[in-house]
Amino acid sequence: MPKIAAPLTDNVVKTARPERRQVGWRDLADGGCRGLTLRISPRGEKAWAIRLTVNGRRTMQTIGAYPAVTLAEARRRAGEYLAAAKDGASPEELDARKKAETMTVSTAHGEYVAAIRVTLRPGTITLKEGMFRDHIAPAIGKRLVRTIRRPDIVDVVGQVSAKGFSVQANRVFAELMALLRWCEAKGYVEGVPTIRKRDLRPHGASREQPRSRTLTDDELKAAWEAADSIGDLTGDFLRLLVLTGQRRDEVRLMTWEEIDLTRAIWTIPARRYKTHIDHVVPLSSQALAIIKARHSKGAVGYVLSGRKEGQPFNGAVSALRRLRKAVKGDGDFTLHDIRRTVRTGLSRLGVDGETAELVIGHIPQGIQRVYDRYNRLAEREAALQKWADMLERLPAATGSNVIAFAPNGSANP
Repeated sequence: MPKIAAPLTDNVVKTARPERRQVGWRDLADGGCRGLTLRISPRGEKAWAIRLTVNGRRTMQTIGAYPAVTLAEARRRAGEYLAAAKDGASPEELDARKKAETMTVSTAHGEYVAAIRVTLRPGTITLKEGMFRDHIAPAIGKRLVRTIRRPDIVDVVGQVSAKGFSVQANRVFAELMALLRWCEAKGYVEGVPTIRKRDLRPHGASREQPRSRTLTDDELKAAWEAADSIGDLTGDFLRLLVLTGQRRDEVRLMTWEEIDLTRAIWTIPARRYKTHIDHVVPLSSQALAIIKARHSKGAVGYVLSGRKEGQPFNGAVSALRRLRKAVKGDGDFTLHDIRRTVRTGLSRLGVDGETAELVIGHIPQGIQRVYDRYNRLAEREAALQKWADMLERLPAATGSNVIAFAPNGSANP
């Protein structure tokens, strides 16, 4: 008959040591609790574990390190795991259930963001945290996540819609549902309320429409001129946005390590680009001049350095506000609309669609992405230089020297 292990005592656990020339973990079974084991490493660390069978599958679950978890506490937790295993629940499921008993929506969202942080761009994480802080937390942040029901979701989204933020309401809805689905996968909630966007529309949330706003010729001219009068740093930021067609944070967080002044190339690394692929931006002579003017020997860090040493330019919101005041028109444009204006302007200047798409970092799709590996770098360089030359002429003259965008989309000199 197999030898039956004696029950462990506090003194035995305290004085247990690794064996001489021990390799790997050494296990001491506790005869006082079926399956409970004290594991000892070759370096003398001690941890509790429980061996059990869940739905016919043998598994080992770590309980905690000794002495933080005492013998009595280890036996208590082991008993809970064994009881749950009889009902077909794994240790992970039991831990999730216990955690959910006191987990608030705010706590759950913090865990959710921490879990997905490595898979998303910093800007996306910032948006998620901002939506939760401004719209979800005030309404249900202190509620237990397991108590959230369909009416709660409708109320949260309805409150955002009532403020006139119909598009934001859709995004808050998506964020809240993503959080609940993550909680379901973790075992914190049993099922997610069934609800669709269209079910929310009577409460004010509308179908989100993609923006199509571009700056008119007069607005683009005024924006280019305004860059001279709103500060060197802010002006450089805005002009680089217009000259390159890249996204706000890609320009704002540009570093000297990404710039090749000799080749007039800016390489945005995959880790901070939306497609997760390195994106090469040819620099027009105008863009290169702006960057060179900010360069000094041995320059490191951000090209557009903020007021604090080692910090990037952080005035994008202020820049947009000041730009709107300087530009005549309805003033409802965003910084991202500048990017759309660049893409539209390239087409109107006669740049082919594939090159224009590559300029702003849109990668080919489907079979073309697999077989067409030509990066059109020379064509992109020519396109951005053509765009920059047109921008430079806009504020300087009127009449025949200005390229007027014809209604049919062609550019007439």
